[in-house]
Amino acid sequence: MFALFIILTLLTGSSSSGDFRMRVEQSWPDPAGIRENLWQGNATAFYERLRFDFGLWSTVLLTEKDPGEEWGDLITGGLSYTDPEGISVAAGALRVQFAHGLILCHPGAWSGGDPLSLSKTPSWRMRLELSESPGANDAEPLTGVTAEYRVSDVAFSTVLGWSSTDTGSSGLHRTESEIENKRALDEKIAVVRAGFGPTGMSFAHMQQSEDFSDESSSRVGADFLFETEDALFTGEVAADFDSTLNFLLSGSRELADIRHALTVSRYTGSWVRSADSFGTNHNIGAGYGLRWRPAPGITLDAGTLVLDKEEEDSFKAGFQLLERVGNRTSLTQRFKFAATEEERTFRTQITASWSPYSDLTLSLKVPAAWYQSNSDPDENGTGVEVRLKHSPVTKLDVTVSAAAGSTNGWNSRIYAYSLSFPGEFGSMALYNSSVLFQGAVSVHISGSAVLRVKGAWYSMEGAEFLSSGSSETEGPSRTSAGMQLDWHY
Repeated sequence: MFALFIILTLLTGSSSSGDFRMRVEQSWPDPAGIRENLWQGNATAFYERLRFDFGLWSTVLLTEKDPGEEWGDLITGGLSYTDPEGISVAAGALRVQFAHGLILCHPGAWSGGDPLSLSKTPSWRMRLELSESPGANDAEPLTGVTAEYRVSDVAFSTVLGWSSTDTGSSGLHRTESEIENKRALDEKIAVVRAGFGPTGMSFAHMQQSEDFSDESSSRVGADFLFETEDALFTGEVAADFDSTLNFLLSGSRELADIRHALTVSRYTGSWVRSADSFGTNHNIGAGYGLRWRPAPGITLDAGTLVLDKEEEDSFKAGFQLLERVGNRTSLTQRFKFAATEEERTFRTQITASWSPYSDLTLSLKVPAAWYQSNSDPDENGTGVEVRLKHSPVTKLDVTVSAAAGSTNGWNSRIYAYSLSFPGEFGSMALYNSSVLFQGAVSVHISGSAVLRVKGAWYSMEGAEFLSSGSSETEGPSRTSAGMQLDWHY
């Protein structure tokens, strides 16, 4: 990787730009996969990404291993050419989305349908680009060629791809069974779209092969995106040749002080590589949200979501009030409620932030949760989190945090902020009686390079083991540390 980096630098010279990211993480004590020789590799997590832009050309190279995998478990990348007034082509590991993603979206949406995000219409985008995340290449990688070409008001987009998908795992290749199921399912994908101004028509064909069986499917769809000065209407309708119909229709309006939106959808979950804006399969769903600024410094977000599903219906509602007192203090009050026929969960969180100086910020978060079930015992949980961020000198940022939670079990868990590196998901669940201490330091080596180091210690009172399966560690506590280097050139 470093050799290729040097070669590309010499070839492209001063006309090139891009970035290089390297991350290493480790935790202690060793998990059962290491202690019992169940894993093929060590417990170190490693990630490396190199991106280059030179003229109209761009390239991405990725290397990653998760804990327990062998070095270089994932090595991928690609090359792209983009002409703003002509054709754009990308080849290699791909990240794609057609309109709202009912025809094709890779990777698919992971969100569980946050009611506080419903004041905006779901994102409509034509994204045909190289994949820059290892998470999009682990379990269901999409490799191939994509092209876009515009003639007057008509835009043509196409994807020809193939994938070797894992079966029975989430993309981890540590144990013998996970390695055996690596790339066990082959899939070929062909998608084409013709866009006419604010509307478009798409067609997709997928063929899957596993062992000696083949299965194919096709679907056709139409999408639109109409925008006025204060309103936005967007949607997509798709159907296959087995009479399966999915759709997403949404409209929003934004005035001086208020924005609100209504979204109606159906997603059966039977289509491969389709996005789901609400995060779960449903026969019919309706969501309404609003954002209101009744006065300077005050913002109210609220939303509600109802889903009619095969097994049980679900309902979600959320309310958040943000108050800014001057430019130094803010107070956020958040309430969320989720219910199905079997269980109900209510969560609340109050967060206060104070910045007495430009280089110092103190924050306090107090979360709580209540859980009720028709078959399981009721649970409740509370917690507290304190975080301090300080820049003692210009090129140094220091953040420390302490969080504690006390709950009756997993269902009443509360969430603590995680001092994650850029590009990582930043939240951690606390349950039973547990504490989490974290610290992170960022050193700005130069105007284009930043070195970040972090450490964390997690402990659960009275626990003999943490986690489960091959990830299980002995004892009531776990320590982790990591380093990430970001260099832009």
